[in-house]
Amino acid sequence: MSGKKYMPMAAVTLGLVFSFFLPNAVASVMDAKMLGNYKIIGIHSFVFEAEPVLSLPERIALVASPGAELLSLASGQAMNMETAKSRAAGEVEKLFRDRILEFSIDDCVVEDGTAVFLAEAENPTVNMIIWEFRITEWQGNEVIVTIDDETSTILKLIYQQRSHSLNLRGTSEDNGLAFVRDDMYLASLSLSEMMTDYYGQPVRLGDYHLSSGIAYYRGDMYTRGLVIPMYGVVRGNSFTINERP
Repeated sequence: MSGKKYMPMAAVTLGLVFSFFLPNAVASVMDAKMLGNYKIIGIHSFVFEAEPVLSLPERIALVASPGAELLSLASGQAMNMETAKSRAAGEVEKLFRDRILEFSIDDCVVEDGTAVFLAEAENPTVNMIIWEFRITEWQGNEVIVTIDDETSTILKLIYQQRSHSLNLRGTSEDNGLAFVRDDMYLASLSLSEMMTDYYGQPVRLGDYHLSSGIAYYRGDMYTRGLVIPMYGVVRGNSFTINERP
């Protein structure tokens, strides 16, 4: 990520009696090779020395990074569980607005989720807090959504439609790309348009290929002179946003 900005943290109470500088704690755990198979639960209080200042592209890239390290938290910094649940449902509704998707936000259940401290593996001072929730509506259609603790913005999403085959048609055909016009392609193109509407930044379908009935796509977000890749897959009744296959 270019133009990195840092979020210093201090005075963190961990578990029962431990108190230390959080990025140093993350680095120590990584040095011990404990992250990935060990999660520290119960970080209860935070004192921030500066406002979190990662940009949206930096947040999107960090969430999708295969080398990102994480710690489970008892709560977020900006939101508690109930606030985050409500914000997650609202953001999913905003993302799906005016789209042909079988998902009723008015008849859904948002399960208690998890707050996670996420840090860049090579530089833990580049970090953020995210929430992950599972949202299910009455037909059984399901969303697993990752939102940013500070802004509530959706950073990753997995959608599973339980009832019928996926229908994301209604997208523009005037795109100048010579791909096969099949349902999977149209769904991938529609997801790029969905992200454009939601993020307020142009997201264009940069790559697409079909293999064994699964469409692998990359939506490129164009912002501030940068191109941020957002990978995902489309299957017959599901899709992902910003999740590497």
